[in-house]
Amino acid sequence: MRTRGARPAPLGSPSTSPLEVTMEQSPSLTASVRRLRAYRLLANSFPALLAIALAVIVFRWVFPRLFSALVVIWSADALLLVVLAVPWLLVSWALALGKIKCPACAAPFATKFHLWVPKTCQTCGYDIIALQPGATSDKRSRGP
Repeated sequence: MRTRGARPAPLGSPSTSPLEVTMEQSPSLTASVRRLRAYRLLANSFPALLAIALAVIVFRWVFPRLFSALVVIWSADALLLVVLAVPWLLVSWALALGKIKCPACAAPFATKFHLWVPKTCQTCGYDIIALQPGATSDKRSRGP
């Protein structure tokens, strides 16, 4: 006796699983998510670099004998801060003013200025980190 229900899809056929259907994304959505991740990485890297620079300055005062080693670290960090200052400012203000939109709902991704840009949309809660490209797998779980 055969029961009613979903039959497994043959290999190579389109997926019928609701989980797999929801995990598929259009190419334009994937590209905008990738771009938003890059903007978020840029916006979140500046405060971290600034914290490193301040920590090096504090270490310089606490451990004056390490000054020669700390100069190299501080110089590299200061160079990155100078190079990233203008792009960070532009991206942070674009996020704060709502110019950068959420790929899922097209609303502003962030509604106010954040020193640390969140990974979820402030309007719909879409998480840009949750579905990494290549996160879906074609492998089926096999029983024992």
